[in-house]
Amino acid sequence: MKTGSGFALALAALALATGCQKAQEKAQETAMEAAIEQATGNKVDIEKDGNAVSIKTNEGDIKIASAAEGGTVALPDGFPGDLHLPAQRRIESAMDMAGMQMVNMQTDMAVAALSQEIEQAMQARGWKREMAMQAVVGSTLVYSKDARQAVYQLAKSDGGGTQLAVRTGHEGG
Repeated sequence: MKTGSGFALALAALALATGCQKAQEKAQETAMEAAIEQATGNKVDIEKDGNAVSIKTNEGDIKIASAAEGGTVALPDGFPGDLHLPAQRRIESAMDMAGMQMVNMQTDMAVAALSQEIEQAMQARGWKREMAMQAVVGSTLVYSKDARQAVYQLAKSDGGGTQLAVRTGHEGG
């Protein structure tokens, strides 16, 4: 899947995931399908089910779930069990895009403590750290294992705790 078209599809799906009434929903799906098809040249089929949106294309499928305010969503099907996630977390969104999976979550842990916990757990599970970048308000950690890559992006939340984004997929893809 082309990166640009995948990003456009993801943005369109997030727009749909904000929720609307049933009568407007189908009209929005149809309009969004037409806009994406025109922008990407790909045939698409969009299906919305509650807080989840699925976009099917001839290049692959995208599934996005977005939690209501204060809520949580499930991890994507097949999310790797050998990635470390904090025990106390609220998953705000999850995406599965043709083999690349991403989850965004909130935790009460401080950035530094969570970064250290991730580092220890990932290395204990056989992941090799490829990069670590620390800043005052956040950090980025990149790991590889068996031609897979995991990227952790941590940022201090305004209300305290940490906003954590985890992306995983095959290296180079």
